[in-house]
Amino acid sequence: MNNRMTLLSGLLLASTLSASAQELTTPQDTLSMEKIMHDLPEVMVKGSRPIVKAERGMLSYNMPQLLKQLPADNAYEALTRIPGVSDADGGIKFSGNEVTLIINGQATTLTQDQLTERLRALPAAQLAKAEVMLAAPARYHVRGMAINIVTKDYAGTNHLSGQVEGGWLQSKYARGIGKGFLSLQHDKFGMDAQYSYTYGDSYGERTATANHPLADKRVHYSEYTWQKPFGISHNYRLGMNYAFAPNHRLEVAYTGKWNKGTTNNHTTGSSLSEIYYSSHTYLHNVDLNYSLPFGLRLSGSYTYYRTPQQQSIDGTIKTDDDTSATEERNLTSHSRQTINKWMLAADQSHSLKNGWGLSYGVSAQFTDNNNYQTTLDASGNILPDATNSVDINERIWNMYAGFSKQITRSLSLEASVAAEQYHSTLWNKWHVYPSLNALWSVNADNILNLSFNSSSEFPSYWSVMSGRFYSSTYTEVWGNPDLKPYSYYNLNLMWQIKRRYTLMAFASLTPDYFVQMPYQTTERMAVIMSETNFNFSRRFGLQASAMFNVGSWLSGNVYAVGTYKHDKNDRFFDLPFNRKRLIALLGGTASVKLCRTQNLRLILNPFFQSKSIQGVYDIGNVFRMNANLQWTSRNGKWALHINGNNIFNNKIDTRSVQGNQDYRMKVSNWASGTLAVIYKFGGYKEKKVKEVDTSRMKQ
Repeated sequence: MNNRMTLLSGLLLASTLSASAQELTTPQDTLSMEKIMHDLPEVMVKGSRPIVKAERGMLSYNMPQLLKQLPADNAYEALTRIPGVSDADGGIKFSGNEVTLIINGQATTLTQDQLTERLRALPAAQLAKAEVMLAAPARYHVRGMAINIVTKDYAGTNHLSGQVEGGWLQSKYARGIGKGFLSLQHDKFGMDAQYSYTYGDSYGERTATANHPLADKRVHYSEYTWQKPFGISHNYRLGMNYAFAPNHRLEVAYTGKWNKGTTNNHTTGSSLSEIYYSSHTYLHNVDLNYSLPFGLRLSGSYTYYRTPQQQSIDGTIKTDDDTSATEERNLTSHSRQTINKWMLAADQSHSLKNGWGLSYGVSAQFTDNNNYQTTLDASGNILPDATNSVDINERIWNMYAGFSKQITRSLSLEASVAAEQYHSTLWNKWHVYPSLNALWSVNADNILNLSFNSSSEFPSYWSVMSGRFYSSTYTEVWGNPDLKPYSYYNLNLMWQIKRRYTLMAFASLTPDYFVQMPYQTTERMAVIMSETNFNFSRRFGLQASAMFNVGSWLSGNVYAVGTYKHDKNDRFFDLPFNRKRLIALLGGTASVKLCRTQNLRLILNPFFQSKSIQGVYDIGNVFRMNANLQWTSRNGKWALHINGNNIFNNKIDTRSVQGNQDYRMKVSNWASGTLAVIYKFGGYKEKKVKEVDTSRMKQ
C-alpha cells in the first residue's frame, strides 16, 4: 500500500512539474534552447578513426590516418611508419624478420628489389591500407610474413591527380633525383604512370684487418677501401585498367628499367689495388590481371632481365710480415646474366553460407636462366677456377586450397595448404606448405591472433655456380654447387590491446639455413666468402609495440624486440660452430609539430640493435638515426622535404674469431642528406558521409 502511494505521489508531482514547465516556456524560449543545442561546439565530443584493426588474421593499417600523424614522401618510406617495421639494413623487416612485399594482392615475376623500386617512386598519398600478415594465405602466392600494400581505387569517378618531385642527394658526392606520378580515371577506365631518374655519384668505405693463419704462422693484414660508384638509372611504369562492373576488372601494366653504372675502388694498406667495375641493367616486365564477378582471378606475368658486367683488378698483396714479399693479382673478368621468367595463375574464391569461405587455385612458373663468367690473367690466359657458365631451366607447379570460417562473432579461422613441385637441373622436389590464422576478439579492447606458416628459400643462380669471383686482391667469392634450399617454420602469437598496443611471441625454425660467411684459408693470403648450409638456425623472441600521442604536437610509435638466436653448422670448411646469443632491437618513429601556424614537422626514425651473431660473424652494436624535416603549403600543393639518412655516419662492425680465424670488417654507408621539392596537382575527395556509431553494438 505504501509503495502504491509513493508511486502515485511521484506521478502527480511529475505531472504538476510538467504543466508548470509548459506554462513558463514560450515558443520563443524553445527556439532559443534549440539554437543553443545547435550551436554547441563540435569539440565537446571528439572521436577518431582507428589506425589499425584486426581483419582475418592480419593487422590492417589505415595508411591515410597513419600518415596524418607520421607523414612520408613515398610508399616505401610510409611502410617504415608502421610499428615494428624497419629498413635499417636496406630491406623491409617486421620484428627483425624478413618480409615479402605484395602490391594489391597481385602475383608477379618481379623480384622484391624491383617491387621496392616501384614503391619508392609511388607517392605515399596513393596508399589506402597496408595489411601486415604474420602468415600469408596461399591465395597470395607468397609464404611467410608479408605486407600487402593496397592502393586507392578511383573506379567509377572522374579523377586526375599527380605529383612531380625534384631533388638533390648529397653524401660525400652528389646525386640528382627526379620523380613523376600521374593517375587518371574516367568512369570505368583508369591509367597510372610513374617514372624515376637518378644521376650522379655515391660513396662508401670499408676497412678490414686480419691476423691471417698462413701455413704455420700469422700474417698481419689491413686495408682501407673507398669506392665511388657512378650511376644513371631510369625506372618507368605504365598501368591501365578497365572496370566492366563491380568485381569485374581487367588490369595490364608494363614495368621497365635501364641502368648504367661504374664503380672505382681504391685500396691501400697491406694490399694496393685499383678495381674498376661496370655494368648495364635491362628489365622489361608485363603483368596482366583479370577479375570476374564470380570470384575467379586470372593472372599472367613475364619478365626479361639482362645484365652484362665487366671487372678489372690491378694490385699487389703482401704475403709475409718478415719480408717485402708480395704477390701480383691482375685479372679481368666478363660476365652476363640473362633471365626469362613466365608465370600463370588462376585463383577462385567462394563466399558460402554460415560464414564459410573457400579458396583454391593453381600457378605455374617457368624460368630460363643463362649465366656465364670468363676470367683472364695479365697474360690473357683463362683461369679455369674463375670461368664457368650455367644454363638453368626451372619450373614450379603449385596448387593450393584453403578455407575461412567465422565460427562466432568473436572467433574466426583461416587455413590453407599448398603443394609445390620444384624442378630444375639441380633439384627436383615436392614440398607441402600449410598456413593457419586464428583470430579471437576477446572483447572490444583485446584481440588474440595465432598464426603458423612454412616455406622454402632457394639459392640465387650465381650462388650455385662452381666458379670464383675476385672482389678484391684479398677477397674471393666462391660459388657452391652443393648448396641446397632451406625450409623455415614460423609460429606467432599476437595480442592487440585497445588498437594501440601489441605484444607478440614468435618462434622461427630454419633447418639447412644458408648465408654468406668468411673463411681464411691457410694455403694463401685470401679470405673466401661462401654460402654453406647450416644444420639449423633458430630464433625465439618477444615483441612489444605501441602508438602514442602527446597533445596535438607529438605522435609516433615505439617497439622493442628481444630475440634468442641459435646457429649451428658442422660443415663450414674445417670450422664447425654452435653459437647462441640474446639480441635486443629498439626503434620507432616520432613526429613533432614545430609550428602552430605552418604545417612544419620534424620526423625522427631511430634504430638500435645490440650485439648479434650470424654464423661465424660477431656483429657489433648497430645504431642508425634518420631525420626528416617537412614543410607543406596550406593548400597541400607544395612541399619541401629535407631528409637525413644515417646522420651520425654509424658503421656496421663485423668480426670472425672462431677457431683459427681472425678477420674484422667495418662497412659504412656514408651519411647523406636530401633536399626535395614536391608539387601535387589534381586530387579527389570522397563525399563525407555521417557514420553510424556502432561502438556499443560490439561484443
